[in-house]
Amino acid sequence: MRKQEMESSPNKGRSSRKTVYYAGSGLAIGAAIGMIFGLMLFENLALGSAIGAAVGLVMGAAIDAQGRRETDSDDRGDA
Repeated sequence: MRKQEMESSPNKGRSSRKTVYYAGSGLAIGAAIGMIFGLMLFENLALGSAIGAAVGLVMGAAIDAQGRRETDSDDRGDA
């Protein structure tokens, strides 16, 4: 029964675009890099991790916004 439901999907045959979000990746990578700098500069792992996570989140959100802006302009044809 489940196989029939999947085959009769209304989106069958349509090309689907996969959305990638960079905010989560930026958060994780920023926290990791922040830990390293926190140990080297502040000798405080938690402070470095928090600062790195904040910077990574902001950078990831900025990349997401830039990508969304480019995608929206491509859809309208305003390149």
